[in-house]
Amino acid sequence: MSPDQIRRHLLRANDVARRAASMGRHPFGALLVAPDGETVLAEQGNIDTVNHAESTLARHAAGTYPGAYLRDCTLITTFEPCAMCAGTVYWAGIGRVVFGASEEALLALTGNHDELSR
Repeated sequence: MSPDQIRRHLLRANDVARRAASMGRHPFGALLVAPDGETVLAEQGNIDTVNHAESTLARHAAGTYPGAYLRDCTLITTFEPCAMCAGTVYWAGIGRVVFGASEEALLALTGNHDELSR
């Protein structure tokens, strides 16, 4: 995937996160990108504190696409996945993850937020 493709997908993931925020959810968004680096197979915003964008998308992908195909796909997400999401992406067999900002950057933006310190 080229740097331009990654940038475009990260911007789209950010749009998904904004849509989630407009529905009163936490502002996180994720995309599943096909092996061609262009085709977006699925997009998902955050649902709640246990149904994060990345884990929900990974569960959907695992039930929809064969493992051999997912190994060549990329999950694009707005922020570095948490431990729960990273595990779900791993077990779904998605071959690559690209995130827009690190967990440290998220903590710098949010501070000591109650829902992040559990």
